Amino acid sequence: MVRRTIRCVVGGLIVLALGTGTVQAAGWADSLFSERAFDFGPVPRGAKVKHDFVLTNRLAEPITILNLRPSCGCTSGKASTSTVNPGASAVIEARMDTRNFLGIKATTLFVTLVTAGGREAEVRLGVTSNILADIVLNPGSIDFGTVMKGQTPSQMLSIERIGAPGWRFERMVSASRVLSAQLVESRRDPKGVVSYALTVGIKPDAPVGLVRDEIRLLSHDRETPSIPIMVTATVRGELSAAPSVLTMGDVSSSAGKQGRFIIRASRPFTITAVEGTGDGFSVVPPEAARKTMHVLTVAYKPEEGSTRGDLRRVFRVHTDLADEPPLDLTATLHVAP
Repeated sequence: MVRRTIRCVVGGLIVLALGTGTVQAAGWADSLFSERAFDFGPVPRGAKVKHDFVLTNRLAEPITILNLRPSCGCTSGKASTSTVNPGASAVIEARMDTRNFLGIKATTLFVTLVTAGGREAEVRLGVTSNILADIVLNPGSIDFGTVMKGQTPSQMLSIERIGAPGWRFERMVSASRVLSAQLVESRRDPKGVVSYALTVGIKPDAPVGLVRDEIRLLSHDRETPSIPIMVTATVRGELSAAPSVLTMGDVSSSAGKQGRFIIRASRPFTITAVEGTGDGFSVVPPEAARKTMHVLTVAYKPEEGSTRGDLRRVFRVHTDLADEPPLDLTATLHVAP
């Protein structure tokens, strides 16, 4: 226990060091984040953990998130949007995969930002965890992939601890309304091996969209009182689009680029509105006829845009299908300086 406490203290010092270094490295951009370091604390080996860093644009001009670059292959990042307008916020999700490490592990997620006026900076977001050798998750998280609305898939995850015959879970905690979960003790032997099986399911009334939730298993152990289990899924409705992400490539001339989404449903529908245009992006007005397939053409002209580099734009498509939520479509491209 003393050894783990020392590791956690060391981990905290490492995170503080990362946070202190970013003040010199990023300057004006650091103040846009509410925090720049996070310690997951003790986590089982194999666990996949995540933390959301919030960026709030307090400037008078838009900010583009150009790039997310991890210092280690065990860490990855994802931004909720690529362009953050004045007064708006974005979430940078940092994930750590603990399968190949033990003990204290500290990594950095480098976030490159650029303003519409051309100011560029790199912010360092530090994450640290104390990866335990005696508690193992298999698999490290639960990912359902794509699930059709109304389906009720389930997956199982095992939690095993070695050398603690009295170890036990007391309860589960989750804020999710779309998940069902059951935790069962599957093994307990005199040699000190204790195993649990966690079965997680998607409820039939889960709404269309992303599921990014967490189930916490609470134990009686003061050293590891809480074990987070990450659960992800994409619940898809009747509307679908191909491709899922439109890659428009490099834009190096004033002619710009065009790309197309094919939007389908089993019932005839019309596209009533498309959000996400502006700053160089536009869409060709869709046909007014009600039919089961529509082609949505997306265009980008660099002279009408204010940012350069890697761009990611999300278009929200509204239809006249009253029981279907809007469909989010993503387009990416690179604009040469």
